[in-house]
Amino acid sequence: MIDPRVASGLRDIPPSVMIPRERMLATFRRTFASFGYVPIETPHIERMEVLTGKGAGSDEVLRQIFEVINKGGEAGKLALRFDLTVPLARFVAKHVNELGTPFKRYAIGSVFRGERPAKGRFREFVQCDFDTVGTESAVADAETAHVIYAALTAAGVPAFRITLNNRKILDGLLDTLGAADKTGPVLRALDKLAKVGRDKVLGELQRGEEDSSTRLLSAEQAARILDFVEQGQGGVEVLSRVEETLGRHPRAAEGIANLRTILGLLDAASVPAAYLALDLGLARGLDYYTGVVFETTINGWEKFGSISSGGRYDNLASLFTDRRLPGVGASIGLDRLLALMEEAGWLQGTATTVPVLIAQFPGVDAAVAVKLGARLRAAGVGAEVFPEPIQVGKQMGYGSTRGHKVAVIVGPDEAGKELFNLRDLATRQEQKAIPWAELEASVKRALGDS
Repeated sequence: MIDPRVASGLRDIPPSVMIPRERMLATFRRTFASFGYVPIETPHIERMEVLTGKGAGSDEVLRQIFEVINKGGEAGKLALRFDLTVPLARFVAKHVNELGTPFKRYAIGSVFRGERPAKGRFREFVQCDFDTVGTESAVADAETAHVIYAALTAAGVPAFRITLNNRKILDGLLDTLGAADKTGPVLRALDKLAKVGRDKVLGELQRGEEDSSTRLLSAEQAARILDFVEQGQGGVEVLSRVEETLGRHPRAAEGIANLRTILGLLDAASVPAAYLALDLGLARGLDYYTGVVFETTINGWEKFGSISSGGRYDNLASLFTDRRLPGVGASIGLDRLLALMEEAGWLQGTATTVPVLIAQFPGVDAAVAVKLGARLRAAGVGAEVFPEPIQVGKQMGYGSTRGHKVAVIVGPDEAGKELFNLRDLATRQEQKAIPWAELEASVKRALGDS
């Protein structure tokens, strides 16, 4: 017999998680659409050159790509997508003339990375992306943070924080330190700060990445960068402090002004300041970000990692077209978010998608239960008919275990008189001898009460 276990880093999803997962997805789709984003889909498999083009992703991500080789196929030609942003850039470059700009899209689907499995980290996971392409407006930047806030709030996610930065500020800092040509490896090192701590990042900033034998920065340069980063956390007051040191650098000044505008627009949109923070060391590991960047964590669960991230990428589409197509967007990591909420005990425990169980009483024609179930569904109330006329107590246990709210029971005496009993499966209280004519109204009233 074959061992039924799944491969490392992959997992089966039971109904107790899949049901709240589907509800959350529906909430995200409604939220994205309410801001004017339209859905698209791109293939799970892309040409390797699309995913590995210069600037498409960091070296770490590119090392995690799953190559796809069909039987008799040629190696190095196809791969599974590692995110939804690079495929978006290809999609827009191909279809921009028919789409027009600005183009606002959302896409929800699986992506694949061959990274080491860990808590909240999987080799296949679902991203919920939304992006605006074809504009450099700070309105689009601010809307990205607004959508993150609106989607997570609508989905009932507990208190969280959206952290912002602008990569132009870090670019200005590195330029003043004479390290403008070291931007990529420096930002990738800073991206690890919250995970590994100051000392390890300090060492990497001086030593360089593992595959490099050359010195990256001097000890003084590395220390000044980390001091700047550690002092650049907080609210809007952080921008006043950084203006004193970098306000005259033109690129850094652009980043500071952009963040001030974004925070003002978010205030106008009534996004509470308690949900926002600035972190001038926030870099995001992907190379294609050029301006504002976002990272969202659950309060008290920061070690679990980001549940939503993104930023502005003004040059990504240049991989595929000469036309300038600046963009900004973010992704909500559905599976990491659900893994966190499951561990925290925040998921509602249910293994059913309907609130009503229709019992099939022994000795009663099955058509009775089928008829009443059909009537409830026609009235907009989900109902499941138990398939076998076993002992009613066992049917009630089935309903309680799976999370049904109420049960409709029709015994032989009730069937002849067109009556039914309605049981609250939580309290076990039962309303008896209700006429069939009152089925829909009685069940809706009971569900409202429960």
